[in-house]
Amino acid sequence: MKKHLIVFLFLNAFVFNSFSQILVPKVKDDTTQQRIHNFFGFSLVPTLNGSLITFAIVRELRDGSTNISFISKDTFILQAMGMQTSKANPKKESFFKKYNISPATLEELWKLRYSQHPYSQKKILGWSNKESIPSPGQMIELKKFGIENMFSYCYGKNAFELLQLIQDPSWVARYKGL
Repeated sequence: MKKHLIVFLFLNAFVFNSFSQILVPKVKDDTTQQRIHNFFGFSLVPTLNGSLITFAIVRELRDGSTNISFISKDTFILQAMGMQTSKANPKKESFFKKYNISPATLEELWKLRYSQHPYSQKKILGWSNKESIPSPGQMIELKKFGIENMFSYCYGKNAFELLQLIQDPSWVARYKGL
């Protein structure tokens, strides 16, 4: 019985030690600067709580995929202003100041997708040429910002550049005409 126990412990120690070398690679004298992997973003997909836009922190993984953490619009604003700690804003800078954007611009994002506000009793017009999805020409414009389809996330620099453009009446007029 003792022999079996010793052999079992030895094999377990050998197996765990062997795999630890594979799972945790170490690079000697690695001085490369780590890039930021977390970004503020949004999707033109409504949320379960009634919001027409889904706000998130998008984490890019090394394999090219993304991991999405949902946040509220208020949290997005506070973190993007640097007023609340965020993985997407460790330096606590104000992205709204950096890109000269008003937080009120977030209220306009739904207009990219809808021709009319879907929940309002009043007729509030959006910018889309179709009822609840952008036209093919509008989708080509949105692809410039990483929105490949309605489930895609616009994030990082693209998100703030799109928000900048939403404030520009000439861009909005051009978008409506696509």
